[in-house]
Amino acid sequence: MKLQQRVFILFIGVILPLNIFANISFSSIPNRSAIILSDNEWNGEGISELQKITQKDTLNTVVSDSLTSDSTKTEKKALFETVVEYNADDSIIFSLTGQKVFLTNNAFVKYGQTELKAYYIELDLDKQEAFAYGIQDSIGTFIHTPEFKDGSEEFTCKELKYNFKTGKGLVNEVITEQEGGFVHSEITKRIDDKTFYLRNGKYTTCDHPHPHFYVNMSKAKMIKGDKIISGPLNLVIEDVPLPIGLPFAMFPFSSKYSSGIIIPSYGEEQRRGFNLRGGGYYWAINDYLDLAIKGDIFANGSWGTYLESKYKKRYRYSGTLATEYHFNKYGDKGLEDYSESTDFAIRWTHTQDAKANPYRTFSASVNVSTTNNDRNNSQSIQNIVNNQKQSSISYSKKWPDSPFSLNASLRHSQNSRDTTISLTLPSVSLNMTQIYPFRAKGKSTNLRWYDKVGVSYSSKMENRINTKESKLMSSSLSKEWQNGYKHSIPISTNFKLAKDLTLSPTLNYTGVLYTKSIRKSWDNSLNEGAGDVRIDTVQGFRYAHNYSTSASLSLSPKIYGMYTFKESSKIAAIRHVMTPSVSVSYTPGIGVSRSKYYKTYFNEETQSDVEYSIFAGSLYGTPSGAMESGSIGLSLDNNIEAKVRTANDTTGVEDMKKVKILESLKFSTSYNMFADSLNWSAIRMTGRTKIFNKKLDLKFNSTVDPYKLNANNQKINEFGPRLTNASIDVGFSLSSRDLTGQTDGKGGNEGDKEVAKEWKDPRYVDFDIPWSFSIKYGWTYSKPQRTSNVNQTLGVTGNFSLTPKWKMSFSTGYDFADKEVTATQFTITRDLHCWQMSFNSIPFGTYQSYNFRINVKSSILQDLKYEKKQAWQDVQF
Repeated sequence: MKLQQRVFILFIGVILPLNIFANISFSSIPNRSAIILSDNEWNGEGISELQKITQKDTLNTVVSDSLTSDSTKTEKKALFETVVEYNADDSIIFSLTGQKVFLTNNAFVKYGQTELKAYYIELDLDKQEAFAYGIQDSIGTFIHTPEFKDGSEEFTCKELKYNFKTGKGLVNEVITEQEGGFVHSEITKRIDDKTFYLRNGKYTTCDHPHPHFYVNMSKAKMIKGDKIISGPLNLVIEDVPLPIGLPFAMFPFSSKYSSGIIIPSYGEEQRRGFNLRGGGYYWAINDYLDLAIKGDIFANGSWGTYLESKYKKRYRYSGTLATEYHFNKYGDKGLEDYSESTDFAIRWTHTQDAKANPYRTFSASVNVSTTNNDRNNSQSIQNIVNNQKQSSISYSKKWPDSPFSLNASLRHSQNSRDTTISLTLPSVSLNMTQIYPFRAKGKSTNLRWYDKVGVSYSSKMENRINTKESKLMSSSLSKEWQNGYKHSIPISTNFKLAKDLTLSPTLNYTGVLYTKSIRKSWDNSLNEGAGDVRIDTVQGFRYAHNYSTSASLSLSPKIYGMYTFKESSKIAAIRHVMTPSVSVSYTPGIGVSRSKYYKTYFNEETQSDVEYSIFAGSLYGTPSGAMESGSIGLSLDNNIEAKVRTANDTTGVEDMKKVKILESLKFSTSYNMFADSLNWSAIRMTGRTKIFNKKLDLKFNSTVDPYKLNANNQKINEFGPRLTNASIDVGFSLSSRDLTGQTDGKGGNEGDKEVAKEWKDPRYVDFDIPWSFSIKYGWTYSKPQRTSNVNQTLGVTGNFSLTPKWKMSFSTGYDFADKEVTATQFTITRDLHCWQMSFNSIPFGTYQSYNFRINVKSSILQDLKYEKKQAWQDVQF
């Protein structure tokens, strides 16, 4: 071929396409083959069925030659508005006209925010369209399938056709994720970045490529980030179509919470019959507040209603408020066993964010209900057996650069077993932290005696009652409520006389404001004429005060003892640390005269004068300070540890490990120097330790009274030690991690590995089954007078995973005093990937019941479940 012909072909094959692409910028791709072909030479090998159906010759239309027009008269218009980037591993092929680019193997095209990756991409520059598909590997699995990304929108499909200009596209076998749900579609038409039309679609919350369950939709419209609106649909589980479907449905999956219906659960009870529980409506009021209204209905006419609300303001506060009311019927109307009851409960929690205000806090934890509410209506065994409820609402305020602080609270406690209730409405205190009025600001060293003089202040006002639940509403504020105001000003300092010897003098002033006082007298008309003490209450405010001074001297040295073993012994040494403590306190007989607050009356039965306080039984007692007193306090604490030799490390250096044998064993008592009798107080002993590498927790204590009792069970001034109470608590826990020497997934510490060596037996196969087990035993003894009482309880809990998918847990116990098994339940759970199955049972007892449930894990389809439960609740009034 002549040189001129070669130049002409080069001009036609290379220069001409480059002229057409004058207004298009492509990224340079080194080491890639670029081949120029005419449209007729491209035979369309590999074009899929989707392209054949949808292209309709749009991709094969040859544009007119741009050189036929006068370039000097017509301004050329850019085909794309921004840069187009492309890449491919195998080949990049241009058509002869330059209107098409064919990319093969790991092909990539980027236009603005739109990115497309696939095995094969065909790019039509004139139509601004792209077609892409993947290939099958040797086993028939599709690989290098198209991956599409447009801003936040991402999905993977089998084949794709997309128009860069209009944003419309046609997608084959696409899978997209929408707020925890997954949408599979055979054919998807993309209208814009928000709207899609689906044919033969699937909606599921299973993330498996071949979902274990799905809702089959013949056709549907998907609005991204909002909802799916479907035509006829039915449920498919494990590829088995079920005759469960609807003519149309809507699946909301907005990232914002919204209002909707709450589906009830179905169940059965022995006394109230079949029921629907927990159904109602959820109202999303705004971004800070919601409200759920739910109800229960039973076959025998019983019903209940619930109001639950959550609120939250970021960086300020958050909380929940829940109320419930129940009307229950038991038995058949007209028969002797028929009864009715009404129950209610209020629960409120409020938490203030730590960033809201550094000087002012408000919190609440309220749990108030009628005595039988949990027993009659709760579905949780933990709530049913819980006899104690407590509530607290508190407010506190601190003043910056000031030692003063204010605290106010409302408190409540309730015992459902004996129906007692205690209320404190309110409790207000004003306190001042200790200040040193004679110390220079910032001074902390070279302190003189007056620099250590500290003054503080505390005050409290309370209003309390302790009564039965049935009497609370009819109680009298002036007669049955206890109230008053108390404040005190303590002044203290200390002197270091020696290394372990400290002298601490104090001066304290106390004042109490009472709302009532009492007067006692003997009245012969009482007790059927035999006479008894008459108590009259005098209403009105009265202030009482007193002051006292005292000094204490304390000595607390430490005594060490060590016993060393031979080098051949595994135990290197045992150390014993004793901490004796001696304290002497003295209060001189100064203060307000005792006769000001104490009166006497003559008891005609005993023919003697009886002294009493006119403020007896009041909230804060009677201010004291006029009686001389002094005491000596004695205590001895013991700690025993051992040093154990372990195997030599790689350097040959012997390693030592500390093992606690006895963490604490403490004895304490005191002696009253100015009492005329019964000078010694009870001797108390407490101890605790953990053995088997802290797997066995042991606690014990006892109290010994040094004096005898007379025939009337009164203590007399004669020594005769008596064990009045004692208790032992033992707790043992063990888990599979302890035996493998691991504390977490990354490994374990040396102590756990030592336990593993002790427990492992090479004769058995080491199955890797996660499990845990704990047992608690409690023994108490009490004998305050002649009769004694012994109680024993045993509690056992545990769980284990037979396989990674199966888990079992149980809890039970035994009361040796009542000779019966305590509340017992066990639970079996099976992980079914996107489903979960659970079976919970209370096999015997008052609250015998079972509950079988299989449900979808995702909260989006939480109502897709099967539940069977039955209770044999035997309520007693």
